[in-house]
Amino acid sequence: MKRIQIRPIRLRKWFPPEDPVATAVAMLCILREDYLLELYGITSDHIDRLDDDDSGFRRSYFWRNSLRTLEEIKTVLNRLNRDGTFRDAMSREPGDVKVAFEELKKELNKASDDFLRNLWNTVGGHLDEEMIQATLEHMDHESEGLIEIGEALGKTHYKFATNLIWAALLREYPQATHSEKVDELLGRSASLSRTVKAIDDVVICYLRNRKLR
Repeated sequence: MKRIQIRPIRLRKWFPPEDPVATAVAMLCILREDYLLELYGITSDHIDRLDDDDSGFRRSYFWRNSLRTLEEIKTVLNRLNRDGTFRDAMSREPGDVKVAFEELKKELNKASDDFLRNLWNTVGGHLDEEMIQATLEHMDHESEGLIEIGEALGKTHYKFATNLIWAALLREYPQATHSEKVDELLGRSASLSRTVKAIDDVVICYLRNRKLR
């Protein structure tokens, strides 16, 4: 059984002021924890209170938030890559680490252009009013959702919210292809989960270069 080590660090020493690389790495550390939590929220079978509504809405909530996190990670990685001192430090890393960093950076940039940015701007970072309005105007008259009405505060749940989210995302596709499109959307974002390992590699590179490790 592997042991977990917890030790204190001096944050000011690890991330000194007026240091753009230190700032970028600190941001990546925060975003890494955000993304890891979102992955757990997407993939876990059941999370007690978070599933009071239902696991479907909980999964869609964390998935929608992961879109924003991946976009921010992409932005920070690109900023780091433009810094000469970071590129020099990365050039001294093992070949597999350098290749993984370059591949992930390219993959995130492509994913952003292909689908991430659009999803983030419509259902991730905020809900797009025009999109929701168009969804409601074109919704099938027979479409149904559920509402759970409780006697205490917090016990009423608009379970139909999940239906609205997916109806908005799939509004331009034929009904017969919806299941396939859901799998495609979730699969494309899931393929970026190796982002966690790439961020760990960046942090280790940073610590080694600063002689903090």
